[in-house]
Amino acid sequence: MTECEYTKPKVTIYILCHNYGRFLTQAIESVLEQSYKDWELIVIDDGSGDETAAIAERYIALHPEQIHFFQNTPARGLQACANLALEMARGEYIMRLDADDFLDESALLVLATYLDRYPDVGLVYPNYIYIDEQGKFLGIENRKKIGREAKLLDLPAHGACTMVRKRILKSIGGYNENHDCQDGYELWLKVLHRYPVANISTPLFFYRQHTDSVSRDEHRILSTRRQIKRDLVEEKGGNVKPRVVAIVPAKNTYENMPNIVLNELAGRPLIDYTLDVARKVEIVETVLVTTDDQVVVDYCEKFPGVLVHIRPMELSRKQTFLAQVIQDAVMRLEQEYKIYPDILVILSVHSPLRRPEHIRNAIDTLLLYNTDSVISVYEDYDLHFGHGENGLEPLNKGMLQRLRLEREALYVDNGAIKALWRDVITETNIYGRKVGHVVMSLKESFQIKSLFDAWVIEQIINHDR
Repeated sequence: MTECEYTKPKVTIYILCHNYGRFLTQAIESVLEQSYKDWELIVIDDGSGDETAAIAERYIALHPEQIHFFQNTPARGLQACANLALEMARGEYIMRLDADDFLDESALLVLATYLDRYPDVGLVYPNYIYIDEQGKFLGIENRKKIGREAKLLDLPAHGACTMVRKRILKSIGGYNENHDCQDGYELWLKVLHRYPVANISTPLFFYRQHTDSVSRDEHRILSTRRQIKRDLVEEKGGNVKPRVVAIVPAKNTYENMPNIVLNELAGRPLIDYTLDVARKVEIVETVLVTTDDQVVVDYCEKFPGVLVHIRPMELSRKQTFLAQVIQDAVMRLEQEYKIYPDILVILSVHSPLRRPEHIRNAIDTLLLYNTDSVISVYEDYDLHFGHGENGLEPLNKGMLQRLRLEREALYVDNGAIKALWRDVITETNIYGRKVGHVVMSLKESFQIKSLFDAWVIEQIINHDR
């Protein structure tokens, strides 16, 4: 019998496969070709209807000491399979490899050596190479270096090929099986505030881009991330909750959009969409509408839990900054109503497609990350150009290959939500020094800046009914 049968391996790799049999051989072979040999591999067939099981069983016959196989019928999902691997793992370190990806031959050596050398680090992750379905090179993802290029750690590690200490995964209870994707995001948030995390600048795995990839499902990713944050905030919440107040700036004297705040949009005054969602967020204690028009005051006073005040007219001029409007509103809250908020949520009246879960997500993000404020954005996937020495040059070259590279990511402030700690507000700045973000879809981010925008959004609302 070999030495491997008597000793525990240092590293456990697990491959979850659901109908990715056409890629599985390359993934397994990349583990077998590792220069670092102290490993075991767990292959989990999660309800596949293809050749996954036959491929796995062939490799088990060749390498029974190091490769193990489990089948789920029916499929149980990513988090449940991750927990199964965690229960079965014998290694000190554990790492997921997606069945449609594969490793560089030095991946385990580099990552395991890093954890050996830095025992305080909880997890480590590398850069990676994008390839297409046929394995053709597309580009390299160079993650921002932690501590040097990224101090606000709101850019989580990729779920796959992140190596983590098994005892840490056990100590945080593994993965929440109520979610069916984004295990890496959950791991990141659970580990981030307990242990140091690190990254390796070398690209160590090949990340395949194809039409079946879960990473292309924006709605599923965003909704799962919101729920993960919601669950973690509930889990860590104590007896004392922060006092949260929503402020709704409601200027009603635009020359090009007269009475816009009360104009009907799909049968309801525009402001109703903001007041309704704000009042559905249970942690929001009070809503304050700050306006420059008495008719808005008269209308909003009928809403329970909503305060309204007329702001000085000089705060509705074109050159007025939002920070001035918010500071005036906060002074009114504290001096007149004796309400002293810890967190302020600023909600644009021009964003009627924003939902309560978006507001809650911004608050949760503010609570989970060490940030002064959080703004809502949408990610801009279009190819953009700037003027260079030879004319127009692409700013986000990755989009030539449809790659959303971290260093080239472009985020647009959609104006829908700003969540911030009260103590960061000054006359000229409401954001503080550390600004986090929550991503909304482009559709949810539509803002009314003209009467044409109002018509477009009305079509969206009527279509979705």
